[in-house]
Amino acid sequence: MNLLDAARHLVRRFPGGIECLAIRLGKRASTLRHEVAGSDAYKFGLQDAELITQLAIEEHVDNPLQILNVLAINCGAVLIPLPGLYDGSGATFEDLAATAKEFAEFVATTSSAMADGKVTGNELRDVDRELSELIGCAQRVRAGLAAIHASAKPEVVLEREIA
Repeated sequence: MNLLDAARHLVRRFPGGIECLAIRLGKRASTLRHEVAGSDAYKFGLQDAELITQLAIEEHVDNPLQILNVLAINCGAVLIPLPGLYDGSGATFEDLAATAKEFAEFVATTSSAMADGKVTGNELRDVDRELSELIGCAQRVRAGLAAIHASAKPEVVLEREIA
């Protein structure tokens, strides 16, 4: 998946759609639409990608790190979110089940792509999409586990010496 595909998918999941997101970015909806479409006269910038990601986290949009995940994957890396990214008391079985479901979809899509010994551009794009969704779910589980771990630590109280 390329970065613009990831941006387009993330933008579409925002509450209120591209129109509301564009207002928060201080631009017209048509401009944002052209930027994420990759139109020749428009560029989707890193600062917009960062702000959209931060807004996606704030608005609890599903898979808010999609742009970052695609960038990491395209550069041969993986992204591990810091603790506290996702609200909640910790990992849930629903998160784990969603990850298992995404893994099954990733396996099915990958198997289908490999079935005839050739991989088309569309098949590769589908595999990339499924991989991005799988990583997003796995990150949610990992962040939940980190929240459980953090909640088990005793709170540190610093005492000041009074003179």
